Amino acid sequence: MIRTFVLSITCLVVLASITNVAAEEEFSPLKDKNIEEWHKIGASLISNGKYEESIKYYDKILEINPNDANALLNKGSVLIELNKFDEAIKYYDKILEINPNDANALTSKGIALSHLQKYSEAIIAIDKALLIEPDNKIIKNKKSNFLSNAPTVSTRDSVYDIKLKVTVRDSSGNLISISESSNTRYLPYEITDKVFEHSFKSKDIVTIDGKSYDRLKQVGGVTNTNDTFGMLSISIELDGYVMDLFQAFTPMLIIEKEDIVKVEWTILKEIN
Repeated sequence: MIRTFVLSITCLVVLASITNVAAEEEFSPLKDKNIEEWHKIGASLISNGKYEESIKYYDKILEINPNDANALLNKGSVLIELNKFDEAIKYYDKILEINPNDANALTSKGIALSHLQKYSEAIIAIDKALLIEPDNKIIKNKKSNFLSNAPTVSTRDSVYDIKLKVTVRDSSGNLISISESSNTRYLPYEITDKVFEHSFKSKDIVTIDGKSYDRLKQVGGVTNTNDTFGMLSISIELDGYVMDLFQAFTPMLIIEKEDIVKVEWTILKEIN
């Protein structure tokens, strides 16, 4: 199953102090340009899901102080909730122009980029945030969610060609079925390329139709905990996170507990 990467705005609203404020549904300017109160009301509106209303307060703050990092960060996070990802990135970039090492802005930008399916850029931004604040539990959790739930993409028109063959025999060795993959997918990150290059040692180079490829052949079995399955993956643990680098879907297989399942992967990566 292809999992969708979803992150909540809750941990991204970063304010020096947030208190419970009865938020007004209609915007009305506060006396004496009380920016602190506008921040509190904007945060309260966000917590109640009133994103459009909160933007009015952050816009008012930014009229007075265009470099207010909290207003820029929170407005960007609201824009993510409104699916305005490109616009959100502009606010995070504004923060990063002022402070290139703002870990919260980098993490938030990574989330916005992931929604735009710019996965490699997303993980670079989140990793940079972790380099700045390696002990930040919120950022660690964001990376964990990102990698563990990262969406794969089809290998069609990519540098990867993945083939999977599944052979099922009964306990006596009699052939029951042979299935081949009908849909293959992979994680579209530089991480995948690096892992494929450095972590899988048993590769060779082959030439097919005049093109050269790195070829990985991997054979294994399956522990039959279920009586059906239709998707298999090659996973790897990296920095404490488990990622499904490669996935292949077969016609649904029905197996008995005593059956023997042989799984044969062949992965080709075109050499430039």
